[in-house]
Formats: sequence, structure tokens, C-alpha cells
Amino acid sequence: MGLFSKIFEKREKDFITDDEREIREYEENEYRPESGVADTCHAEFIITSTTPLSISGGVTVRGSVTEGTFKVGDDIAINARNGQTLTNTIKAISVYSRLSETATEGQTAEFVLGPMDVKMIKRNDLIKKMIKE
Repeated sequence: MGLFSKIFEKREKDFITDDEREIREYEENEYRPESGVADTCHAEFIITSTTPLSISGGVTVRGSVTEGTFKVGDDIAINARNGQTLTNTIKAISVYSRLSETATEGQTAEFVLGPMDVKMIKRNDLIKKMIKE
């Protein structure tokens, strides 16, 4: 191997994209597998931003569905980074700026939740679907 191939080969191995870096930081610093929600639910949503709804007192959360499927009317648990678990219900779902009954894995979506304090929810908090017994 020549000098240039050694230099460039090492660079390709060490190079990571911004998305890969963000995922790595999330997994190392914030992800908690012991979330307090049953493991059999298999539906997870990562919050990227929140907006309060002034009329109803509800909250709109934006983010990505990383596992499973969420439906309107599902009971959810929000696993905040401060260790609290908040419960709520999905009132409406918007996928790609259109109302929808479901949001599935890989989609970017907005959930309209019932009344709650928007200050309790932060970026990278997890939403998991609760199992109805």
C-alpha cells in the first residue's frame, strides 16, 4: 500500500456523519432501557420539539417513530430524562402534515396530546405505548 492509501483508508474508518454522531451521543448519554413500560409494547417515539396548544391546554409533540405503530386513542407514557414518567393519551396524529389514524416505524409525525405542562417534556424524551390490560 502506498502512503496516500494508508492516509485515506484511516480517514474513511474514522469519519462519521452528524446523524451517526447524534445517535451515538443519545445512546451513550440519554437512552435508558429500563423505562418502566412493558417491553412487549414495541412502540417508541423520540421527541424533537414541543408546542403548547393554548385553547385546549394540550401539547403537540414532533418527532420520529423508531419502533412499532401508534394509533389515535393510544395511552402513552412519556419517559422524561429527569426520571419522571408522565402518562397521557394521543388525541390526533399528523404524518407529513396530513391527519392520520396511525404513525408507523420510520415516519416523522406530530402527536396532539391531552392537557399537560409543556415544560415537563424536552427534546430526546421517549414516548412509549402503554399496554391496556
